[in-house]
Amino acid sequence: MEQHSVTINTVIIPGLINLAIKHGVSADELLHEVGIGLEQIGDPNASITLEKLDALYAACGRATGNPAFGLYIGNVARFDTLDLVGSVIATSGSIREALLDFQRFRELVHPFMDFRLEEHDHETSVIYSPINPIPLMMKPIYSEMFLAGIYKIALSLTEKGFRLVRAEFAHSAPEYKQLYSDIFNTNIAFNQPRSALIFQTATMDAPLLGAYPPLHKNLRIQAEKQLVNLHSHKSLEKQVTTYLLENIGHGMLSMEEVAQKLNITTRTLQRRLKKENTSYIMLRERVRFDLAQQYLEDPSITMDEIAAHLGFSEPTNFYHAFKRWASISPGEYRKRMNFHSTRARA
Repeated sequence: MEQHSVTINTVIIPGLINLAIKHGVSADELLHEVGIGLEQIGDPNASITLEKLDALYAACGRATGNPAFGLYIGNVARFDTLDLVGSVIATSGSIREALLDFQRFRELVHPFMDFRLEEHDHETSVIYSPINPIPLMMKPIYSEMFLAGIYKIALSLTEKGFRLVRAEFAHSAPEYKQLYSDIFNTNIAFNQPRSALIFQTATMDAPLLGAYPPLHKNLRIQAEKQLVNLHSHKSLEKQVTTYLLENIGHGMLSMEEVAQKLNITTRTLQRRLKKENTSYIMLRERVRFDLAQQYLEDPSITMDEIAAHLGFSEPTNFYHAFKRWASISPGEYRKRMNFHSTRARA
């Protein structure tokens, strides 16, 4: 079965390349190493695979000799590097509104970087929660980059600044753990159930320095138009695949439900996918198989958890489906992947 690759817009690459250049790294060599062309960076409609972006981050870390490259990227984040989305954020009324604006228009920046908010007493947690928690997106570099970026931009938008209650990370403390305290200026806890920034709720709702409701309303309208334009340039296959990737663990996801979300009839969905030489069942199976392989490469995720992540009601259903896709059981696949991984490290 052909493996499906998630793609994202190249809008975030120039800032990443500029950071590498400041460290004396050749941009040409860096892009050549990971197979990204200059023409892709200049095209607002261009995209690259998530795996290729991950390779670029890794290459930047190696080339700069900076194991904390994720924290570094987040720490130098500025709202004006996010183009229109950054302007929407900067004119929001509060940190909470800015975060919700980012969430609404994240597809224009990074479609799989996301968060959720949790309220408890007088505290609000901003929890790193990628749209689909595949092992790649759960690497420390992504939570480091995302949360450091949120903190840095939020600080820049407030007149008097603020202090976090604390910061939590799901991964173990790295060798550069002191850098976390330096960047977040608060107590840091590792090996936690989640990666999150904990704010005083009053901080989340305090007015921002650049709050400008009339301009903000206009910018949001422009961002909505860009979002519509982005979706219109996607083939129906990509639209269905994106929706599946974002929602596959939240139920069976019937064809009728997906058609409704895309504002077309089920019959139209079937007909248009047929014209693109595919079908809803084929796309759903392909997405499940691709995600299953990624989950199985992470030994910390149990078979029951994988089945749930993929929307199977019972682990046995996942077992039979995977054996149909790969001609081997998921357990055997995991053993083979662990064997190859161990040999590669030897």
